[in-house]
Amino acid sequence: MWETIRDVLMSPNVTVILVFLAFTFVLAIVLSKTGLLNIHTNVVQIGAAIQERNIIRQQIEWVKLHCEGMESQLPKAEGYNTWRGRYIAERVFDEYVSWITFNHLSTDSTYVEIKQDRIVNLVESLVELEEFRTKEFEKMLRDDTREALEKLVQIREVYK
Repeated sequence: MWETIRDVLMSPNVTVILVFLAFTFVLAIVLSKTGLLNIHTNVVQIGAAIQERNIIRQQIEWVKLHCEGMESQLPKAEGYNTWRGRYIAERVFDEYVSWITFNHLSTDSTYVEIKQDRIVNLVESLVELEEFRTKEFEKMLRDDTREALEKLVQIREVYK
């Protein structure tokens, strides 16, 4: 038995096959590092790191601009604390970033509803003025959250 294994391993065909397999393996690694080869299975994703970082970077940049714009468009009534408003916008931004990093964004109605509830509860727990606790403001937050999730999913689809 050992002689047969030795004969098989010492044959010229095995050497060529092993060299070919080693070369193919090294070539696959180089191509995946450069982004030319992407392998996506249920278990392994190879070669998509740069593309994934670009998608996440674009999503975070958009969310940052969105939250800043949202805060600047809020009605500045008497007693409005600008720094508290910016703090709330930062907390909302942090919530969006956590969604982006988990990378399971969806426009499914149940998913959107859960995320809307999360944003509404977050903002309501931090606001002091009663005008930001109205049904109209809650509707505006829910609409904004839905639109933001749709835009984040769209960014992922564009860059994929």
